[in-house]
Amino acid sequence: MRAALSLVLFLGFLGSADAYTVKDARGTEFEFSEPPRVATVMPAVTESVFALGAGDLLLADSVFCSYPEEAKTKPKVGSFLNPDYEKIAELKPDVFILPTLSDDRIESRLKKLGIKCFFLNSEGLENISKDIILLGDLLRRRQEAARITRNIESATVKTQDGRRAMFMFGNMAAGKGSFIGGIMEVCGLKNCCDSIGKPWPVPSREFIIAANPQIVFVEYASESDKLYLEAFYKSDPVWSSTDAVKNDAVCFMPRNIVTIPSYRIMETISLMRDFCKKTK
Repeated sequence: MRAALSLVLFLGFLGSADAYTVKDARGTEFEFSEPPRVATVMPAVTESVFALGAGDLLLADSVFCSYPEEAKTKPKVGSFLNPDYEKIAELKPDVFILPTLSDDRIESRLKKLGIKCFFLNSEGLENISKDIILLGDLLRRRQEAARITRNIESATVKTQDGRRAMFMFGNMAAGKGSFIGGIMEVCGLKNCCDSIGKPWPVPSREFIIAANPQIVFVEYASESDKLYLEAFYKSDPVWSSTDAVKNDAVCFMPRNIVTIPSYRIMETISLMRDFCKKTK
């Protein structure tokens, strides 16, 4: 009897030997016996999961997840604005990964489906590395996470420039608190829109004239979109009056790189720094 009890206890110990705990950005503690199967509607999360070498653990992603190529083959569970809860319930991921939000509607719906939410940090350049570390802990890819964050740390050493700059996404600009605003700071640029005090303001035409940016970065979705924007900035009476347009210092940046706050910010920083050097 005693031998049988010892055997049960020993087997129980073996079964829990690989168990581990991890806390998300909210401080909620999770316990796993093995890396969980995850799902998300955030392209940045998808990119980071693959970068960590954990693509096999990604059960599903969003309709906007297109990088790397393998992300396109994953089952799609809608988007951040319109999650496909029926599909999520059918797939039953162990955890659903989301950024910290003030809006808890997605979390509430997922809880009703019995699906746990693992929260990353809110937006901000400094939080990209923090989120990669969290994902590395969650998916047991700590060494890979450390390697990626070291590379990000090297890429985000601040350089000096000093010119006034704006980064436009349609009518919106990257402002203080946005991850693109953080990248502008890393590139040594003075973000004209910091004074507005919002992460994604819509600057008025009067503001643009007064700010008179010396460099403007513009996000584009496609080659046809780029051609349209090139013509617009040259012909628009407000933008054409700025030093940036007068001195041919407008840089057009592809949407699939600059709109996603993942480890690929290193590529965004490289493109922006190269343009800054070229227009000095």
